[in-house]
Amino acid sequence: MWKGIGLSLVLLVGTSIYFLYPPQPRVITFPDGKRFAFSIVDDTDLATLERIKPLYELLYQYGMRTTKTVWVLESNEPSHSPNRGDSLHDPAYRAFILDLKSKGFEIALHGVRGGSSQRPDILDGLERFKGVLGQYPAIHVNHSLNRDNVYWGEHRWSFAPYRWIYASVGDRGFSGQDDESIYFWGDLVKQHVRYVNQFTYGDINLLALNPSMPYRLADKPYVNYWFPTADGDNLDRFEFLLRKENLDRLEREGGVCLVYTHMGAGSFNLGSAANPRFESRLKDLASRNGWFATASEILDYLREQPGWRDNLDFRETVRLETLFLWNALLRVIMPAPSPQPTS
Repeated sequence: MWKGIGLSLVLLVGTSIYFLYPPQPRVITFPDGKRFAFSIVDDTDLATLERIKPLYELLYQYGMRTTKTVWVLESNEPSHSPNRGDSLHDPAYRAFILDLKSKGFEIALHGVRGGSSQRPDILDGLERFKGVLGQYPAIHVNHSLNRDNVYWGEHRWSFAPYRWIYASVGDRGFSGQDDESIYFWGDLVKQHVRYVNQFTYGDINLLALNPSMPYRLADKPYVNYWFPTADGDNLDRFEFLLRKENLDRLEREGGVCLVYTHMGAGSFNLGSAANPRFESRLKDLASRNGWFATASEILDYLREQPGWRDNLDFRETVRLETLFLWNALLRVIMPAPSPQPTS
């Protein structure tokens, strides 16, 4: 009971800050007169070559150059289903990933494997990533229950009451940022990785809710910059997020959308091909005057534009965390989006 009362009071404070201190809007001029920026950050959970190949063929066909996360090493904990999927260890998959890179797609890291890795394996995985792809990853996305996740679980939060509430639910021992842990690699993140995804939201225009993106957090020094993403977890959510009226608004507001999704988890496929609903949304996107670039390219560009400031102040930090918490609660209690009618 007391936890419920505490959560209600903390949410009341956070929500008050959310409404009382809206962020100052930021106007961005995109390259070549484009009216908005768009990319996808594709989480590699459950991804196999057979599933993702037709999807990336469509992305390429429609002029999209997006960001795909990968694992370097084979899973060491395949009993946890999100840990399953191909890795750079597989020659055919590795060749496909190299082909994507040659076509302008960005290859990012989702931890070195599906499953927890200690520091020696992480060092090995990073060097193998560089050996295959010619550079270290610009982007890292934490994965599921990996204990080597950096600032994950309760450590994800900066607002102490939210951190306390999350910790009271259960501690899973995420310690990639703890220099006394066998899973520590925060120094390597700081040295090699520019951006780490923090929270995912239901809003298509991330620039409207987080004008400071990408941003630093003073209490999380091992991450150079954080960035938000928009919720396109499966095909239903992807389609709902990118429905026509949302794309109209993204274009009208001159916004930025980085969709977080699991393209290889199965919902984007219909048999051995891409689901036509996926192609319908890509076709609508491609018909618009958007800047379709990789996630790190967009984030690099935002940092160079007037009005950017790298450190979030307290109010904006609480605002973002409150919005994420409300999004997470609504995602649990509200039904998933229904499939959208295709035109």
